[in-house]
Amino acid sequence: MAGRPPGYGRRGEDVALGRVMAGRRPFRPGRALTLQVAAALVTTVGLATWQITRALEKTSLAHTHEARLEGDPVDGSRYSAEMPDFTRLALTGRYDAAHTFLVAEQPRARGFDVVTVLTTDAGGFLVNRGWTLRRGSAPETPDGPVSVVGVVWPTTPLAAALGEEAWPEAWPKRVRAMNPGRMAEATGAHAREIRLEAGGSGVFRAASLAWDFDAGQHWSYAVQWLLIGLVVGMGYVLIGRRKGSHGANDA
Repeated sequence: MAGRPPGYGRRGEDVALGRVMAGRRPFRPGRALTLQVAAALVTTVGLATWQITRALEKTSLAHTHEARLEGDPVDGSRYSAEMPDFTRLALTGRYDAAHTFLVAEQPRARGFDVVTVLTTDAGGFLVNRGWTLRRGSAPETPDGPVSVVGVVWPTTPLAAALGEEAWPEAWPKRVRAMNPGRMAEATGAHAREIRLEAGGSGVFRAASLAWDFDAGQHWSYAVQWLLIGLVVGMGYVLIGRRKGSHGANDA
């Protein structure tokens, strides 16, 4: 064939291929290293996937939270224990001033959140009327019928010390944490916190309706685990080639 030197044939091709192969380092990482690296890659990819899943979940929850807070209030007569968190609820009834909780984590705090039972045709609700300064007398409570809008708030786990704290016998009860389950047992109200929106009758400085759905930390951890997996993979290749090169030299 034109362009090939005389005598070039199958033997010449084999020689050329041998030269190319001689320039490559054999890859011999060994079985033990391969198993260890495989386990490490499975772990890092699994952890990265879990962090990505959590980030996507938080992003979805943030959108749900925003949509519910922007939605129309649901009438209190439709309330049920399974009602989703952050649902806006329209309530009409009377405050039961005799059953009020003053919630402050620190005993000497400047103020407290006022949680009062709101009695309605759908039962009693533990409504968080917001924060007010500590005064010598109990917080003022409207006497007549009121119509307010609140948000069904998530119940978060309490530390054992807060969940089992000793409550005073007298009302209003000064407590260190919002404990809807225990408050419901003491009053007969529904065991959910309802955070009243600003502007309603009897509402002080309304409690925050914000919730932390920041997914940035999960994305950061996911990238870190993927980078660790990449470094492990690159190290595996380098060590495998180095072992292969030493084995070839010894041969």
